[in-house]
Amino acid sequence: MNALSKISHGVNIVAAPTTGSLQAIEIAAIDVSPNHRKPDPDWVTTLREDMARLGQHTPIQVVDFGGRFQLIKGLRRMLAVEQLGLVHIDAFVQSASEFSSSAALRMEQISAQIMRRELSVLDRSTNVADWRAIYETTTGVIRPGRKAIRGKLAPNSDDVLDAHAELFAGTFSEAAQRALGLNKDAVKRHLRIAKIDADVINRIALHAIADNQSELLALAAETADRQAAIADLLLSQPPGASSVAGALYLIDGTVPKVPLAPWETFSERFTNLKEPDQERFFEVHVAAIERWFARRSN
Repeated sequence: MNALSKISHGVNIVAAPTTGSLQAIEIAAIDVSPNHRKPDPDWVTTLREDMARLGQHTPIQVVDFGGRFQLIKGLRRMLAVEQLGLVHIDAFVQSASEFSSSAALRMEQISAQIMRRELSVLDRSTNVADWRAIYETTTGVIRPGRKAIRGKLAPNSDDVLDAHAELFAGTFSEAAQRALGLNKDAVKRHLRIAKIDADVINRIALHAIADNQSELLALAAETADRQAAIADLLLSQPPGASSVAGALYLIDGTVPKVPLAPWETFSERFTNLKEPDQERFFEVHVAAIERWFARRSN
């Protein structure tokens, strides 16, 4: 049984509408607005896998127009149930009389899709780390490895994080990995970010850095004391620094290294290639080279 099915108890939890009644309705009687947000097929597959084991735990939301139903929220869940070969789906059904106009109904649909706060990178990382820990506790599947158990590796070492990430990501299907963004490399980044000191996590949760993966990884690379000092500078009014690198410059008095542009990184590597490899590169990219010459001659 994969982690999604055993632990998540639903990957699309939503609040129920305040009016209406819970009913089992025919999927064939549900109409979907052409303006409804298009569903990600991987998400549909992921929900289908979850529902195949746990059933439908979150009803969709529809409006009853006298035998036909207009979908408000839950297209992915509806398609997942349909793919399971089921005829009926659980739904919160509201009466059309509750809406004063077609515009009011459309506003309900829009609100259902956009009036929600997406998880920040920091939120997502801490959730993934907790999810992995719960899965480890309940199944015993994920362990840090024999070397770490014997104390030869630090709990936060690259090797241990790599082992955790590979095993946890492997509990998801390929579709679920794509839908949830939880392949091995992504899980490892989340686990690294989640190692930021808990007090610092709470302090920066609503700061812009909370949704910047590169900044969070840079912060995670520092010790807890330095993380706290960096947070002090980021959160001061006015801010003492606008980035982790800027904060480190103020703390250490050293100019942060400016990352190379992609073309600069490639240029360094190309310079070190042997002549036959450079010639092969020219052959592969002859069209781009000809475009460059054409622009220079104009």
